[in-house]
Amino acid sequence: MALTKTSVTLLASQSVVAGLSKATAVFGAWVDTRAYGRQTVRWKLTNGGSAPGVAPTLIVQTSPDNGTTVYDEYTVGGDTITNSVNSGPIATDDTTMYVRVGVYGHTTNTVTAEATLQTETL
Repeated sequence: MALTKTSVTLLASQSVVAGLSKATAVFGAWVDTRAYGRQTVRWKLTNGGSAPGVAPTLIVQTSPDNGTTVYDEYTVGGDTITNSVNSGPIATDDTTMYVRVGVYGHTTNTVTAEATLQTETL
């Protein structure tokens, strides 16, 4: 069997306004991962020419039922440096059924956020 790798958009690159709370965060849609084996969230937070006063938070949430039950699995943060780019991988486990990401928490200025899910199937 051949190994197939796929990239799925979790959060398309977009500007996220300052002042959002977790309750009002910008979230991508739930992505069904039941057909995938190994999977990794790749995320990126980019500050503009005016950095935020408080760093942004990116949260990875999972669900066994397409969003009725939600688990906060991982959070990562950016920084408060002008024009800074923060990025990295977050491995999810093979039993994850649905996943999404959201961004919130920064103050003063917008940040650009994006995330993809990189997967493997046989």
